[in-house]
Amino acid sequence: MKEYCNWMVLIAAMASGGCVTESTEQPLSVMTFNIRYDNPNDGVDAWESRSEWVTSIVNSSGAHVVGLQEALKHQINDLVNDDSPFRWIGVGRTDGLSGGEYSPILYDPDRLELLDWHTKWLSEFPDSVGISGWDAALPRIATIASFVDRISADTIRVINTHFDHRGEEAREKSADLIGGWSINPSIVLGDFNIESTTPAYTSLTVTHGLSDAAILAEMAALGTFRTFDPAAQVSRRIDYVFLTSGYRVLDYQVLSPLRNGRYPSDHLPVVVQIERK
Repeated sequence: MKEYCNWMVLIAAMASGGCVTESTEQPLSVMTFNIRYDNPNDGVDAWESRSEWVTSIVNSSGAHVVGLQEALKHQINDLVNDDSPFRWIGVGRTDGLSGGEYSPILYDPDRLELLDWHTKWLSEFPDSVGISGWDAALPRIATIASFVDRISADTIRVINTHFDHRGEEAREKSADLIGGWSINPSIVLGDFNIESTTPAYTSLTVTHGLSDAAILAEMAALGTFRTFDPAAQVSRRIDYVFLTSGYRVLDYQVLSPLRNGRYPSDHLPVVVQIERK
């Protein structure tokens, strides 16, 4: 509940002798989606054949904030075009500018006001551009932003990241970094390349006290890494929405759209509706 005065409620305020009280409980919808980088060797699943589809999925998701992974600059430009409801922030992991994959944050400016943002590298030297940390195969980053929710007036930190696919130590150390950066209230999105039985997951959820949105929603552990082929016997839950304390999960979905017998990416998007308790 929030007390306020504005022109919309002037008559009611005059009648009551002051401001009116209005419920501001409108859920915030968040999405994480590894869209698969534009690999020309993907054949029928190449980006040019699915870019409009992926854009439609993101735009129709109802999400107010979206964390993408594996996005190259031109893919982001395809997604956040002139008709997009989103704005975006982020840098390429290779040079801190436009080189290499991004972990961008897309946000709905009608719901969220951007306060500030920056990028950290998941390494021993988080402010050093292009560094591959520990045993990681590639440089990995986290995009960190602060927003004001225009409905609730809460200030929210959003972190979007993509952990290394090979380095086990890198994933554990990255989890420790992300946990330390997750000041309350924070929403953490990403492709973590970890399952719930791993030390990195334990670091996030036990050591740093982040909650897995799927657990809060009491949902079955649906796989998010599926390959493009729904018939493939691959189903690993490695894409997550983590939350600091004080959030309630109203809805949790792993989307599985199909077109011509294919998924839109080798990962499935996760969409979660949340609100503060």
